[in-house]
Amino acid sequence: REAVVSTQSTGVLSSAGDVAVCPGEGPRYGDYKCNHDRTHRVCAKLVDNPQDCNELSWDDEGDSFWVITGQQRWNWKDRICNPPNPGDSWCICMWATARLISRVGCENVHINCAATDVDYVLNSYTDGGVDLAPAKECLRAKCRSGGQE
Repeated sequence: REAVVSTQSTGVLSSAGDVAVCPGEGPRYGDYKCNHDRTHRVCAKLVDNPQDCNELSWDDEGDSFWVITGQQRWNWKDRICNPPNPGDSWCICMWATARLISRVGCENVHINCAATDVDYVLNSYTDGGVDLAPAKECLRAKCRSGGQE
């Protein structure tokens, strides 16, 4: 399942254990995994499938990840659905994960636990000035206690 760990207080990065490939992640890290930089540690499903490439709705209003996180103008769904690693997900920022969970609830987030660096996230406290407590609680529930995602 997913594992995200941050050691921001020391400034040292930890590639905590191996994680699965995040299906849809771009070539920025070479191996399509969410365990390289200080923030992009959560593999989240953002589109329905690579063929249709429709943005997933995360709330009752039908808002997508990009709308909820204020990143619509940088919408990169076409990169998710096309080669070299076509899929439905992307390595998203820990701060965006926490904001999504705070807004839509843990039960409505689409997280690929196997491709998330869960340990890194659980050992982090803030990212981009955002408290990661909601993300940590949700990851514990979904990825550590037999969660299905």
